[in-house]
Amino acid sequence: MKAHGDDNKANPGPAFAAPSAGETGGELPERPGPETPPEETGLREMGYAMVDLIVEYMSGLESRRVYGPLTPLGLDDTFAEPLPEEGVPFADLVQDCRARVFPNTMAIGSKRYFGMMNPAPLPVSVFSEALCAAMNQNTASWRHSPAGTAIEKRVIRWMCDLFGLPKTSFGTMTDGGSLANITGLKLAVNQALGRDLSQVDNLEGPGSEIARLTFYVSGQAHYSFDKAVDLLGLGRGQLRKIPHDEIFRVDLVALEEAIQADLAAGLKPACVIGIAGTTNTGSIDKLDRLAELARRYDCWFHVDAAYGGAVILSEMYGGMLRGIGEADSIAVDPHKWFYMPFSCGGILVRNGDFLRRSFLVHPEYYMEKVLQEGEVETESDGQGRRVIPDKRRFHQGDKVNFFQYGIQGSRRLNALKLWLAVKSVGRRQYAAWVEKDIELARFMAARMRRQLDFKIIGPNTLGICNFRWEPVDPAGRLRFSDEKNDQLNQDLQELVEREGDAWFSFTRLNGRVALRVNVENRNMEQSDIERLVQVIRRAADNILSMQ
Repeated sequence: MKAHGDDNKANPGPAFAAPSAGETGGELPERPGPETPPEETGLREMGYAMVDLIVEYMSGLESRRVYGPLTPLGLDDTFAEPLPEEGVPFADLVQDCRARVFPNTMAIGSKRYFGMMNPAPLPVSVFSEALCAAMNQNTASWRHSPAGTAIEKRVIRWMCDLFGLPKTSFGTMTDGGSLANITGLKLAVNQALGRDLSQVDNLEGPGSEIARLTFYVSGQAHYSFDKAVDLLGLGRGQLRKIPHDEIFRVDLVALEEAIQADLAAGLKPACVIGIAGTTNTGSIDKLDRLAELARRYDCWFHVDAAYGGAVILSEMYGGMLRGIGEADSIAVDPHKWFYMPFSCGGILVRNGDFLRRSFLVHPEYYMEKVLQEGEVETESDGQGRRVIPDKRRFHQGDKVNFFQYGIQGSRRLNALKLWLAVKSVGRRQYAAWVEKDIELARFMAARMRRQLDFKIIGPNTLGICNFRWEPVDPAGRLRFSDEKNDQLNQDLQELVEREGDAWFSFTRLNGRVALRVNVENRNMEQSDIERLVQVIRRAADNILSMQ
């Protein structure tokens, strides 16, 4: 790191002259102010200190425990302090992060972390977060974030094109996949009821019609769909949880039978949901077949691609998502396999104009002209002429206000970090990273198959490897009952977590506890997988010696 001397001080540049009395109408006196606002004094030194702290954290990940040793009660005690009456020096805050935060933080970027879909974030996206905060743009409105709006529109266009959506498609960034899934189901409700928020004169509610709507999803789906039906005023029973097949994809026969039964009962099937990479196993539903079913029964087709969507970047594995381009809406989550820091999600919608109508409001204070049906907005070119916006592509050239395209009002410029990262890295490098993660998960499965007392469960489709520990005697017979093995698998995960050598999770598959390793780290190599297998083997042997 470069020395922080006087040569690094910013050149303040020329001072701005105060307006003359004539320019202000004689109302405002000249009032010279400081060249630099008081709160920005030392900004450069503060920035260097934070950069040093970030580099220290990232470079120290492999020498730190993956999981902190303190209990929730211990952590509460660690951070117990009264509300400060006076501020403390910035150097003390830096030291607080070093002494209290770092040791008690999950080392998500570590090559020994195999937990949820939390990646090691790209450095360019880490530092873009500071830039985003400094500019503090509110991308709810075009007026408050002109460049930010254009960047988000461009990122959305990239994503729509990647997934093969038509030029009429559009979308919006969200804080994550959950909000994207909720938005997708809201659009399904609107289509089924033939209504949207732009119908300002329609003050009648949906009445009993909404109670007739039914939604269909695999039992392996993300919990956000349970939240979605509740938030949308639907009954939990209106979300049909369909059984899965032997590799944890939705059972297509059972799905169609459920739709036909609901039609016979006088209900209205509204939405078929496909999963492109389940959280449990990474399984991908047969999206092309689901698209056909959705069209046949006049349903909205939503795809949750929060985890597996990045596979579309790869020519080698992109075919796994065959049919995703037929979706009416797609949930994406770049803070997973695009290696973005939290938060960075989004929803892509086949009919972008329908997305806008579904969330269209006109607050008086946003100063936007409300167009009548058939009216085209024009604007001045600064020389007294009126100009019609460029209509070459959907919403290109328009003053897009993203608060009119989704649930959120105030919004961060989350598209900035993704825009910078994609430009910095390029599709080919992203594809190579995704392919390597998939191959490392398969390498993990191959190594675990060599362990006589471990059994692979699930398809190993993406970057997830599921397996179960089932101790055997010298003759190869199971030593314990299924219930006892459930507890042993939980004990194994907890022992590894407690020792801090690695971190992975456990889940339930087919009613039994299974261990779950997720590979989502562009820095990981085969040697890191070999090390994890050794950690698991050692923990299993230690537990077994006490039985």
